[in-house]
Amino acid sequence: MSTELEKAIWELTRRMRLLKILQQEAGEEDLTERDTMILGLLNERSSMTVSEVAAAIPNVSDSTISTNITRLWREKRMVSKTMSPQDQRTTVVALTDEGKKAIDAFNRQRTERFSKLFQALQVTDDEKELLLKIISRALKFFDKYLNLGKSTQ
Repeated sequence: MSTELEKAIWELTRRMRLLKILQQEAGEEDLTERDTMILGLLNERSSMTVSEVAAAIPNVSDSTISTNITRLWREKRMVSKTMSPQDQRTTVVALTDEGKKAIDAFNRQRTERFSKLFQALQVTDDEKELLLKIISRALKFFDKYLNLGKSTQ
């Protein structure tokens, strides 16, 4: 990869993160990247076991995911935890109304960030289509590299 392109991608990523930080500071929630990943997964799939959540987030132990989920449950009240009726040793996790509000706000902020970026760049439909093709190839690479069946949020 050309050093110039690598630098440009890094600088774009950095600025998007700065904008995200500004949006988060304006909001009330203090969520980590992993928290938003967990909430996003639960938003997509409605409910999951702790093991299913851990399997969807590579290179993170079940105990780390369990700790995150417990914090989202106890401190944030964003998830509910119930025993599986089929196997009482298994905990099923789902979004609460608070969790739904938080992930909806996160998704709105993300949409705002990209809308601002694309408006400022005056991206044409053809350019969007080309970007989508390139990004799709990148996602396929990461799915394979991270052993993901499908891209996550």
